[in-house]
Amino acid sequence: MPTRVKTFPMAQVLPGGFHMPTRMTALPLADGGLALVSPIRLTKELAAQVEEQGPVRFLIAPNLLHHLYLAEAVERWPTARVLAPRALRAKRPDLRIDADLEDALPPELASTVRVAKIEGAPSVDEFAFFHEPSRTAVLTDLLFHLTAPKGFVAHVTLWLVGCHGKLAQSRAWRIFVKDRTLAARSARTLLAWPIHQAILAHGEPIEGDVLARLEQALRWMTSGDGLLAPASNRT
Repeated sequence: MPTRVKTFPMAQVLPGGFHMPTRMTALPLADGGLALVSPIRLTKELAAQVEEQGPVRFLIAPNLLHHLYLAEAVERWPTARVLAPRALRAKRPDLRIDADLEDALPPELASTVRVAKIEGAPSVDEFAFFHEPSRTAVLTDLLFHLTAPKGFVAHVTLWLVGCHGKLAQSRAWRIFVKDRTLAARSARTLLAWPIHQAILAHGEPIEGDVLARLEQALRWMTSGDGLLAPASNRT
């Protein structure tokens, strides 16, 4: 089974002219298929590039914010199983959702991928993923790593939330998080994974001293249980 995780970027402009690039991640599975995390807008060329990697088995909405292009992906790959946070059913009743991420992952996915919910922030309901063969973590809005923002609005917005030009967690999480103890435990679960690479939906991948950099970026969240962040001594 190939272990290489492939990503597909998309230039995205949010309301107000906020340039917020995003990306979809294709996780290779043991049967040769793919799980697509955070589907993006599809073109024929992009769909063909994805299908070159293998048949699409799963479509995953990783939180309550990354669902805008899910319907397009379902239309393109109707036999793929759709996984999402349970609360997305109420937010998007028009979407077909086959299973909730809060439940155990289907065996075909669980044999290759671990999942951890970032608890304590119900308005986001984010799930983090770990692709075991490649030792790659996949994160969505938990952290940003936009080193070269595009446009005035992006520069100002990222500066205001503390994410300008660096790996960081948006200050908006101080509003999202309603239970800091649960959020801290969730972050520690993620940091216990033997991560060698981290892929972010918004920003450049993280390579080199990955755990130390993740621990530093998540310091506010892990401090919520009153403990020191774990030392970066895992291999």
